[in-house]
Amino acid sequence: MRNVIVFLGILALFQFGFTTTANAQFIPPCVDSTRIDPFFQCNDPAFIPVCGCNLVTYRNECVAFRNGGVNNILYTGVCQNDYVFADLYPNVVQDDINLFVQFADKGSATIQIRDVFGNLKVTQNHLSIDNRQFTFSASEYRTGIYYVFVIAGNVSTVLKFVKI
Repeated sequence: MRNVIVFLGILALFQFGFTTTANAQFIPPCVDSTRIDPFFQCNDPAFIPVCGCNLVTYRNECVAFRNGGVNNILYTGVCQNDYVFADLYPNVVQDDINLFVQFADKGSATIQIRDVFGNLKVTQNHLSIDNRQFTFSASEYRTGIYYVFVIAGNVSTVLKFVKI
């Protein structure tokens, strides 16, 4: 009799264990740190910003998945907490530099290009959300490092490019 009670107890424990584990769902983490590779080149210059599940804006899905290790994209566009997202292509320049800007919502920005000594090379004010791509000629710049400032409200982004 005692063996039957022990057997029923073990059977109930197994049944309970299988019932609870069968209902569990596997939810992958937002970021897979084993997939983060900051040196991976997507070779996709498309500027289609996406908001990752970690609330970071990336240039496109490839950059989010390969460089950021993000498993899920929340939506296409700039994350609300970033307000504005800007990127350069290419960042090693001979003639022209392309600046891409997108806002989380409506907005405007001021763009400045400065050399490594802080000397102002270009300034454009009150750029609207309608413009997403700006091309600047760097053909007359001397070889060196330059900084692009995108200033929108009280948010600013600094990007760097090299003129060769």
